[in-house]
Amino acid sequence: MIMTVAAAIVAYCLGSFPTSYLIGRAVKGVDIREHGSGNAGATNVARVVGTLPGLVVLLVDIAKGWAAAGPLVLWGRQAGVSLSPDTAQAVFGLCAVCGHIWSPFLRFQGGKGVATSAGVLIGLSPALAAIAVAIWGATAIATRYVSVSSIAAVTAMPMVMAMAGRPMSWIIVSALLCVLVVAKHRANLVRLLRGEEHRIC
Repeated sequence: MIMTVAAAIVAYCLGSFPTSYLIGRAVKGVDIREHGSGNAGATNVARVVGTLPGLVVLLVDIAKGWAAAGPLVLWGRQAGVSLSPDTAQAVFGLCAVCGHIWSPFLRFQGGKGVATSAGVLIGLSPALAAIAVAIWGATAIATRYVSVSSIAAVTAMPMVMAMAGRPMSWIIVSALLCVLVVAKHRANLVRLLRGEEHRIC
């Protein structure tokens, strides 16, 4: 039990690494939370700091989720984590996303969890991750809104997992991630209703 809690804390710490804040400071000397949309995520970094820094943030944030749902689970099995591998992947992945959204390095004000959730999904199943990317891409082409694309992808995942017969722990955690990500997009939804949301160029 102790090792399970320790691994969950490690997953949270992995997710809490403030990628966007550090890149913003290093490249342009700005606090990304004070510019653009105010979100500590890859999209805002791309708009405020530049496309390449935004891509770096995206990849690192994806890697955080993947590491929690992949290598950390393998380490946990060797260290004596009491959870089954499937459940460990789901729990540690959720902890990583929570760390990203509520990062102690940013006074518990982090990003929206989309990229880190994508990394978790890659750790769970690359095939499911490919489906999520396809949904995101199709929605982005149709609407030209990053926020709508992200919401569509995370909303579809619990249903896709259920239809694919994936473990119940995965389905439950994907539903929780959906709730978290959609909740973090409240401001985007308000801007959409007002016609003020940024479109993909």
